[in-house]
Amino acid sequence: MGLRNVTADVALPSAARAAGTYISGPVAAAGAAADVLLSVHCTAATGTTPTLDASLEESADGATWTAVPGSGIVQLAGAGNRVVYAAVSKSYVRVTSTVAGTTPSVTYRAAVWIRPE
Repeated sequence: MGLRNVTADVALPSAARAAGTYISGPVAAAGAAADVLLSVHCTAATGTTPTLDASLEESADGATWTAVPGSGIVQLAGAGNRVVYAAVSKSYVRVTSTVAGTTPSVTYRAAVWIRPE
Protein backbone atom coordinates (compact mmCIF):
# COMPACT_ATOMS: atom_id res chain seq x y z
CA MET A 1 0.00 0.00 0.00
CA GLY A 2 1.44 3.38 -1.00
CA LEU A 3 1.26 6.67 0.80
CA ARG A 4 -1.78 8.88 0.26
CA ASN A 5 -1.49 12.40 -1.03
CA VAL A 6 -1.73 15.11 1.61
CA THR A 7 -3.17 18.56 1.00
CA ALA A 8 -1.57 21.47 2.83
CA ASP A 9 -2.29 25.18 3.03
CA VAL A 10 -1.36 28.25 5.06
CA ALA A 11 -4.75 29.03 6.59
CA LEU A 12 -3.66 32.26 8.31
CA PRO A 13 -0.57 33.89 6.73
CA SER A 14 2.15 35.36 8.93
CA ALA A 15 1.09 38.76 10.26
CA ALA A 16 1.19 40.82 13.44
CA ARG A 17 -2.28 40.69 15.00
CA ALA A 18 -3.77 42.74 17.84
CA ALA A 19 -6.31 41.47 20.38
CA GLY A 20 -9.22 39.74 18.66
CA THR A 21 -10.41 36.60 16.94
CA TYR A 22 -9.06 35.62 13.53
CA ILE A 23 -10.68 32.91 11.41
CA SER A 24 -9.46 31.40 8.15
CA GLY A 25 -11.63 30.48 5.23
CA PRO A 26 -12.39 26.82 4.58
CA VAL A 27 -9.20 24.88 3.89
CA ALA A 28 -10.68 21.60 2.63
CA ALA A 29 -12.92 20.94 -0.33
CA ALA A 30 -16.19 19.15 0.30
CA GLY A 31 -15.56 15.57 1.34
CA ALA A 32 -11.77 15.94 1.47
CA ALA A 33 -11.07 16.17 5.18
CA ALA A 34 -10.40 13.17 7.45
CA ASP A 35 -7.25 13.68 9.53
CA VAL A 36 -5.95 17.21 10.06
CA LEU A 37 -2.67 18.48 11.50
CA LEU A 38 -2.69 22.11 12.70
CA SER A 39 0.69 23.83 12.96
CA VAL A 40 1.08 27.28 14.54
CA HIS A 41 4.36 29.20 14.29
CA CYS A 42 4.66 32.35 16.44
CA THR A 43 7.71 34.56 15.81
CA ALA A 44 6.97 37.45 18.20
CA ALA A 45 4.62 38.46 20.99
CA THR A 46 4.67 41.89 22.64
CA GLY A 47 2.45 43.79 25.05
CA THR A 48 1.49 42.85 28.59
CA THR A 49 0.78 39.11 28.96
CA PRO A 50 0.13 38.43 25.27
CA THR A 51 -1.45 35.04 24.52
CA LEU A 52 -2.41 33.06 21.44
CA ASP A 53 -4.93 30.24 21.26
CA ALA A 54 -5.80 28.35 18.07
CA SER A 55 -7.98 25.38 17.17
CA LEU A 56 -9.93 23.77 14.35
CA GLU A 57 -13.60 24.00 13.45
CA GLU A 58 -15.53 21.79 11.04
CA SER A 59 -18.67 22.18 8.95
CA ALA A 60 -20.88 20.00 6.80
CA ASP A 61 -22.06 22.90 4.64
CA GLY A 62 -19.38 25.61 4.92
CA ALA A 63 -21.80 27.89 6.78
CA THR A 64 -22.43 26.40 10.23
CA TRP A 65 -19.23 25.68 12.18
CA THR A 66 -18.53 23.65 15.34
CA ALA A 67 -15.35 23.15 17.34
CA VAL A 68 -13.34 19.99 16.70
CA PRO A 69 -12.89 18.38 20.16
CA GLY A 70 -9.26 18.15 21.26
CA SER A 71 -7.94 20.33 18.41
CA GLY A 72 -6.76 23.29 20.51
CA ILE A 73 -3.05 24.04 20.77
CA VAL A 74 -1.32 24.56 24.10
CA GLN A 75 -1.54 28.33 24.57
CA LEU A 76 1.44 30.37 23.35
CA ALA A 77 2.62 33.36 25.41
CA GLY A 78 5.69 34.14 23.29
CA ALA A 79 7.61 32.94 20.27
CA GLY A 80 7.35 29.21 19.66
CA ASN A 81 5.61 26.42 17.78
CA ARG A 82 2.62 24.22 18.48
CA VAL A 83 1.25 21.23 16.57
CA VAL A 84 -1.98 19.35 17.20
CA TYR A 85 -3.66 16.47 15.37
CA ALA A 86 -7.41 15.95 15.05
CA ALA A 87 -9.77 13.61 13.26
CA VAL A 88 -12.68 15.39 11.60
CA SER A 89 -15.98 13.99 10.41
CA LYS A 90 -17.38 16.82 8.29
CA SER A 91 -16.52 18.12 4.83
CA TYR A 92 -14.93 21.50 5.62
CA VAL A 93 -12.23 22.59 8.07
CA ARG A 94 -10.99 26.02 9.18
CA VAL A 95 -8.66 27.55 11.76
CA THR A 96 -9.86 29.90 14.48
CA SER A 97 -7.41 31.83 16.66
CA THR A 98 -7.61 34.35 19.46
CA VAL A 99 -5.03 36.92 20.52
CA ALA A 100 -5.47 38.33 24.03
CA GLY A 101 -3.61 40.40 26.60
CA THR A 102 -3.12 44.10 27.27
CA THR A 103 -2.26 45.84 23.97
CA PRO A 104 -0.86 42.63 22.48
CA SER A 105 0.79 42.23 19.12
CA VAL A 106 1.36 38.61 18.18
CA THR A 107 3.02 37.64 14.90
CA TYR A 108 2.07 34.13 13.81
CA ARG A 109 0.87 31.91 11.00
CA ALA A 110 -1.28 28.80 11.04
CA ALA A 111 -1.02 25.98 8.52
CA VAL A 112 -2.99 22.79 8.06
CA TRP A 113 -2.18 19.42 6.55
CA ILE A 114 -5.14 17.29 5.51
CA ARG A 115 -5.17 13.58 4.81
CA PRO A 116 -8.25 12.76 2.78
CA GLU A 117 -10.65 9.96 3.62
